[in-house]
Amino acid sequence: MSSHFGIIGAGPSGLAVNLFLKKSAEIVESNNHVGGHASSFFEKGFTFDYGPHILFSKDQLILDFIIATLGENINRCKRNNKISFKDRIIKYPFENDLHSLPLEDNYECIRHFIFNQYKNQYSIPNNMREWFLKTFGEGICSRYLFPYNEKVWNIPVEKLSMSLADRIPNPPAEDILKSSLGYSTEGYLHQLYYFYPTTGGYQAICEAWKKSATIIYQFNVDRIQLTDNKKIRLIDQTGIAREYHQVISTMPVHEILYKLDIKVPNEIKIAIEQLIVNPMFIVSFGIRGIDPHQYTAVYFPESDFWVNRISFPCTFSSANGPEGYYSLQAEITCAKNSNIWHKTAEEMLAHTKQGLQKRGLLPNDEHIILERVDRKDQSYVVYDVGYEENAQKVRAWFSSIGIILLGRFSYFEYINIDMAVDRAIKIAIDLNNDKGDFKQLKSDYLKSALIKLTSTRSELCPQYQ
Repeated sequence: MSSHFGIIGAGPSGLAVNLFLKKSAEIVESNNHVGGHASSFFEKGFTFDYGPHILFSKDQLILDFIIATLGENINRCKRNNKISFKDRIIKYPFENDLHSLPLEDNYECIRHFIFNQYKNQYSIPNNMREWFLKTFGEGICSRYLFPYNEKVWNIPVEKLSMSLADRIPNPPAEDILKSSLGYSTEGYLHQLYYFYPTTGGYQAICEAWKKSATIIYQFNVDRIQLTDNKKIRLIDQTGIAREYHQVISTMPVHEILYKLDIKVPNEIKIAIEQLIVNPMFIVSFGIRGIDPHQYTAVYFPESDFWVNRISFPCTFSSANGPEGYYSLQAEITCAKNSNIWHKTAEEMLAHTKQGLQKRGLLPNDEHIILERVDRKDQSYVVYDVGYEENAQKVRAWFSSIGIILLGRFSYFEYINIDMAVDRAIKIAIDLNNDKGDFKQLKSDYLKSALIKLTSTRSELCPQYQ
């Protein structure tokens, strides 16, 4: 039995769109497990993600759906994020804990926020530098927002597209004034409480979603052909082929470009080359003892310390480590042509360990029982100026040859799992030719998918059929 749709990749986006399609579909996955970028690994009794993830959303309908798919395997936590600044730990977000800064820094941040010359100057901002200045003032920008964002995205803030602004809440002026005076305030309220699977790591979400999927594992797409009967043929490295009427690809767009057995217009090649995705080092530690801080994450704007963020998986769920132990995971993003990306695992481990121990966030070596360094070639999609035009051009061309792009590295958008579900619904509505109000259709799709997940069992396909 052939399937109408072929889906490349069993990560969150591929599994989600499979839930919503009305015609038959099957997923081809290069690994022997689901999860993609949201996969987890297990070592010495610890559970880590390949770069930490947590579950939260402004979209309550989608959040409720994801939680429901996990059943009882869900843990609810309150955010306890911090920022490292001038040898002290302050509350996150930066603008909601100005009182904890040195007095001069506090004064300069609130002065520039209140008497902000950039509000009129950049009334219609053209890039994120102008938006940050207009929204927060120079004090907060120069101390945190500029250095941290340049560290994460690895381009100057003036080259960051305004698309990024949609992800950053505009803080109430009263909250920032209160934070300067010492009142306790909370920013980013949609992130104040978050969820995480109790067991199985973040990959548990994809494990739950695979229950209604037909998945062909270890099918590593090597070539993609357009057949004479207007089908799309996927050929793996062993020469086995599968044909579909339409393909939905979550394969990184920079990779799929070289799998196509058709001529690709130069303008499309150039547009893809101009899309930036940064790699990441992930440094994981398993630690003997009780976590003295119980932080969720700590952010580092300091330029001399390569790490941009650390998180604490056992804070997400105590089941992520053995009893009497806790864990820490550091992320280092960089540009692919940077000196950092060419550092050895030993160099990355030594730098990370020294920097965290210096800040009192990692204990002495005798308490560390697990050390591991992983490299991810693709991690952070960068919204640079011109990104939107290039991404749209690439999406449209692939659609014209019957390949729908979906997912962080294919559709090319910096999304979390809730946004992946939303995008999957929008694509499914289009492919299903459904008409009507999007909110109602979304609600109907989510209800239908939940029924499907709770009433079926996974049909695993470890071998090609």
